[in-house]
Amino acid sequence: MATANRRRGRILGAAVSVIACASLVSGCAQVISGVPTTLGGYSTSSVAGLPAADGPSGPKEGAPQAPLPVEGTDNGEMDKLARNAVADVDAYWAEAFPQAFDGKKFEPVKRLISYDSGAPGGQLCKQNTAGMVNAFYCPSEDLVAWDRGTLLPELNNSFGPLAVVTVLAHEMGHAVQHRAGTVAQNDPVIVLEQQADCFTGAYFRHVAEGSSQYFQVSTGSGLNEVMGVLNFIRDSPGSSDFTGSNAHGTAFDRVSAFQFGFSDGPQRCAEMTNDEVKKRTTLFQNWKPTQQETELPIDGKSLKAVEESLHSVFRDTGADPPRIIAEPKTCSGRQPTSPASFCTETNTISLNVPELREIATPPSKASQSAGYGDFAAYAQIASRYALSVQKAAGYSLDDEAAGLRTACMVGAWSGLLVEDPIGQRNPVGKLRIVPEDIDEGVSALLGEESLIAANANGDQVPVGFARVEAFRVGVQEGLAPCTTKYDS
Repeated sequence: MATANRRRGRILGAAVSVIACASLVSGCAQVISGVPTTLGGYSTSSVAGLPAADGPSGPKEGAPQAPLPVEGTDNGEMDKLARNAVADVDAYWAEAFPQAFDGKKFEPVKRLISYDSGAPGGQLCKQNTAGMVNAFYCPSEDLVAWDRGTLLPELNNSFGPLAVVTVLAHEMGHAVQHRAGTVAQNDPVIVLEQQADCFTGAYFRHVAEGSSQYFQVSTGSGLNEVMGVLNFIRDSPGSSDFTGSNAHGTAFDRVSAFQFGFSDGPQRCAEMTNDEVKKRTTLFQNWKPTQQETELPIDGKSLKAVEESLHSVFRDTGADPPRIIAEPKTCSGRQPTSPASFCTETNTISLNVPELREIATPPSKASQSAGYGDFAAYAQIASRYALSVQKAAGYSLDDEAAGLRTACMVGAWSGLLVEDPIGQRNPVGKLRIVPEDIDEGVSALLGEESLIAANANGDQVPVGFARVEAFRVGVQEGLAPCTTKYDS
């Protein structure tokens, strides 16, 4: 977070160097029109119409080994997993492609290639594979290739086998867009990447429905892990790709695209044109990675700036603004929530500053902090402020709908703090945030202890997909849907 006209970036520590390439050959708060959302209803017990539940996620027990030929394979566990992933994605698109694209038949890619980035390299799509920790689709040769030596094992060890499936489903998504003709030759890379993430979401809907021969994913923690992979391989602000021609998208952008595909299917992915992506994504053109600032500290000055920004954003609601107290306070008849607690009787928000500082400490190679960054900490305060606004409007604060309204309102606050808000809304107040801040919010929402999507009792909405979706709706569309969509 930053004061007006200043920016800051943060390098993601302990990150695997993953670039899911499309090609290695250069080759005021109001509803915003053109951004789809399902108004008029919600469910905290379902995910895009599927029952929300935890359960087994990963390879199905007893699943066969796919017979697909893979060049360069060592026939090890990673290549077996990758081969089954491609076979399963092929099977999905063989059925879904004709339905989505005017009866056209889906043709599998011509070549699958496995290589070890730690071994002496060979030429592949005019690139040397030595040191190339990557997975990619090469349209000129119609092939999908992956690094079995470093990339796939690190994904598998960090996130589980579905991380490997996610990355390969994404690369197959690029093959889909070339076969369907959903991209133009001059489209920027981010359009290709948004479509591929969306096609990945459509495929995982197939898995979540139980239609996969090889894999299973729960609509609870399983989908959280898959979305966490996209969060992990996002463009990191401060990196050379973030604002350049090879930009793939922030975590917010990538998870949003995945959710669109999961909820609405491949046809929605085909609607991701250059104009649509420009209106919706958070890759703000005026953000410059050279204008960096350290994390906003958790101190009196910063707390005052955040409080003033919340007053500015929610002023038009007519709600009496709550008072923020930088120490824990008891509240008659209600258990406190940490690190921020809203007291309905006194309309105050009390804070546990040391715990906020823990959340504000971003993870890095040097620090094993369980925190997310400064914005994630200040979003906890914003969530309790949102409860005050809801109370003034007469809403219940104790049910799951309150948690979703809260996430949406925090998103709406976030969306009005950027220099160039989505939908050309005017920025509000003096406090400014950058794309990385919104990504910190997504990371916290995919965790299990955040208040961003929690009611007044601190009970978080149990389904991660719904938490992120509500936050996304607020960022992209403003305050209006927070009550029309999540009206209990």
